[in-house]
Amino acid sequence: MNNELLHHLEQRINEAVDEISSLRTRISELEMQNYELSEEKNDMQTSLNQTKEQQSNWESSLSQMLNRLNEMDNK
Repeated sequence: MNNELLHHLEQRINEAVDEISSLRTRISELEMQNYELSEEKNDMQTSLNQTKEQQSNWESSLSQMLNRLNEMDNK
């Protein structure tokens, strides 16, 4: 009976070790995925900021052009 109990405990320990190993692998995968998503997010944020800056520059240029046209019309 004692040997059966030890054998059972050994099996449970081995299963727990396997589960821990599996969880560590999954954690590593998720950390890598998180890193990749973070990089992608940063790239998208940079692109968005550039687009916003470009839009602002265009709006400013258009505004200047309209102001000049208005000045010409008023002369």
